[in-house]
Amino acid sequence: MRILIVGGGIAAVYTANKIKELSPHSEVIIISDEAYMPYDRIHLCRLVNKSTPLSDITLELDPHVKVELNTKITSIDAVSKRVISEHAMFGYDKLIIATGSKPRTLFNIDHLTNASTFRSADDSYKISDEIKDKNVVIVGVGPIGLELLDTLVGMKAPKSMTLISRGEHLYDQNIDRNAIDLMQKAFTEDPRVQILFNDEIIDKTIEDNFITQIRTKQTIIDDPFVVFGVGISPNIDFAKDSLQTDKGILVNDTMQSSDSNIYAVGEAAQLSESGFITGHVKSCIDQSDIAVATILEQSTEPFIREVSIDALKVGSFMLNDVTSPSYDSKSISNETILITSKKENRIDQYIVNEDKLVRFIGMNTNIDLLRLSQMMQKQELVDPSYFYQNRLVSERGPLICSCEGSYELDLIDMIKENAVTSFPELKPFTKAGRVCGRCKMMISDLISQTPVDPMEAKRLKEERQKKEKEAEYAKIQARIQKYNTLHPHNEINTDNLESALEVFDKNREFNKWVSMLTADLKLHPEYEPLVKEGVEHLNKMPIIWLELADCSGNSEGFIKNVNPSVEDLILDYISLDYHELLMAASGDNSENALNSVIENDQYILMVEGAIPLGLEGNFLRIGAKGETGVDLLKRVAKDAMAVFAIGSCALDGGVVAAAPNPTGAVGVSEALGRDDIINLPGCPVNPINIVGTLLHFLMFDELPKLDTKNRPEWAYSYRIHDNCERRGHYDMDEFVEEWGDEGAKKGWCLFHMGCKGPYADLNCPLVKFNEGTSWPVQAGHGCIACGQGKIAFDKYANTRRVEEEENES
Repeated sequence: MRILIVGGGIAAVYTANKIKELSPHSEVIIISDEAYMPYDRIHLCRLVNKSTPLSDITLELDPHVKVELNTKITSIDAVSKRVISEHAMFGYDKLIIATGSKPRTLFNIDHLTNASTFRSADDSYKISDEIKDKNVVIVGVGPIGLELLDTLVGMKAPKSMTLISRGEHLYDQNIDRNAIDLMQKAFTEDPRVQILFNDEIIDKTIEDNFITQIRTKQTIIDDPFVVFGVGISPNIDFAKDSLQTDKGILVNDTMQSSDSNIYAVGEAAQLSESGFITGHVKSCIDQSDIAVATILEQSTEPFIREVSIDALKVGSFMLNDVTSPSYDSKSISNETILITSKKENRIDQYIVNEDKLVRFIGMNTNIDLLRLSQMMQKQELVDPSYFYQNRLVSERGPLICSCEGSYELDLIDMIKENAVTSFPELKPFTKAGRVCGRCKMMISDLISQTPVDPMEAKRLKEERQKKEKEAEYAKIQARIQKYNTLHPHNEINTDNLESALEVFDKNREFNKWVSMLTADLKLHPEYEPLVKEGVEHLNKMPIIWLELADCSGNSEGFIKNVNPSVEDLILDYISLDYHELLMAASGDNSENALNSVIENDQYILMVEGAIPLGLEGNFLRIGAKGETGVDLLKRVAKDAMAVFAIGSCALDGGVVAAAPNPTGAVGVSEALGRDDIINLPGCPVNPINIVGTLLHFLMFDELPKLDTKNRPEWAYSYRIHDNCERRGHYDMDEFVEEWGDEGAKKGWCLFHMGCKGPYADLNCPLVKFNEGTSWPVQAGHGCIACGQGKIAFDKYANTRRVEEEENES
């Protein structure tokens, strides 16, 4: 599955990582209009004062996620399932829009050298570079404006700083006046700062793209640098012609838009039923979880608004805000309970509605914020005296990470106890700072400010590395022990690892299945020689290969396997005791050989071909006694250690079962009435897939991880379309329209000629055929989706454009 994510912020990165965690083989592409890898906008102030390089606030992203930078999406072609930019097109199976918001301004500043918003890294760099000896004017008193002002106060560059509030408040219209006075006092301790209430810009003078003067109701400011922090709006202009929108993209409670293949999360999404647009990282993450689960067809609960917890650390004060989703700032039933302490510069403001806490705004508070969050979530009735009695209840310090419930003093103890000296070293002990990332830099600061004995830090680090290595070796030893139990005469151990590595020729062409097998065993690639050595010393296992209603194509492919060759397989690894095509015996002798294996040995059964059930199975009779195919299958399968269905006909009847299916052909699983059959479909199946799965079973008496169709994931979790060398032509609308046309000569996409690569899950483009030299699409023929079973012959073979047929129906 190919999933495009438009956006380059926290929601986009979290969504991409979540998809790769739950569906590692999905192709995930992030498309961002910025020039930088996705970063955390929460910490932009650190770019303004240059205390942190951009790399330090760059978000952790799964290395297998592709990122397209400097790419602004201009429109969506929902019919063709692609997004379009000025210079490229990108096809998708599912599209997730996580474009966040765009900042508002009071007038157009696009070409002004001394005006900016504060929403991106480029904004931060512009502010940092251009404010020297300028009179900075910040319009807007929300968290963005206050954080920026606090940052500028700590810098020598600005000549002066003016903060303009259209009302009589700072931070929020409902904050108590005592808190406003406390913040104003903290800021204006710097003589360069003035805060103007009930004021706004009424005029400006611009010369040569430069603002020379700003006039407000109360003052005139020359040589300004203006920064707007007056609000945001969803960044969805490119989607308005394709999707239902209001302020944001309208979505249901699983974050699905009006197009079933398109989802929106975060500040770009608006819930259709309630009109809610989130402004909090935690809600963005919750929405991403739901969208990803829905796309991957996993169970999930619908999105429900939860209590939000915000923190703002500026100047000499810490401001905390806990808000219930039921909070209505305009409700006449709201009552405020205020507890203040001049000694501690502490202000606790509780807003109660019908005896239920709906909001808390605290300055320099020490109260347990998680407890308040629980009260709001459960809508508990509260006694006002509770707030006073518990005003200093938390002895764990301020809440740092609301996602994980991590408090400052707990984190400090953790840092000291484990001698943590950097943020990555904290990972084994807590997820704090890693869920939404909002508090990452606060925790990093906490680590740098917490004294740690360097010798103790080194000792503990070495001890942790030793334990990690011991744990890894324990897993390896467990695997080796299992192998040695199964193959006692061919023991291997970790002591021969070094010698195996020494004799290993790096340029040698290793069998593809060895690498896949090693990865599936969760071993490091350096253990490939050890895995190969183990395979080469396997105890032989009898194999019975039945050919039923088929063309022998899978046997032919198996014979031509070169890594290892069929001769090596039969002589060294397996005992192919019965195969009509390969065995020397015939007639009664062959039947006797088959009966001998069934009666005397443990064996594996491999079945090629469909099983006709029509006329009570009489469409297929085998052997001197004329046994029906279905009876032979049931007799041999009864005591087999494992049953492999080889090829598409063995999966569900394949081409033999194509409509009208006069013989009543079915696959192995249906014929036996069993759901434990290992399916290896393909027409023919690549022999690498047979050998790799078989040898995994022989080595460890267990199967590799299977998908919902009982196919080995290592071979069948890759969509043909996503790994096709012609995929780029598909995205660019470059198709072969007639055999032999210019597009065919240039190797363009074969989708219009009937290629079914978008509907097929197989590893053909990765392992190829004929010693890895080619595969059908590379040779110029479209994929027929043979690995999907009889649908390839009943439906796909009868139409060139499946999408057109579905749209017409």
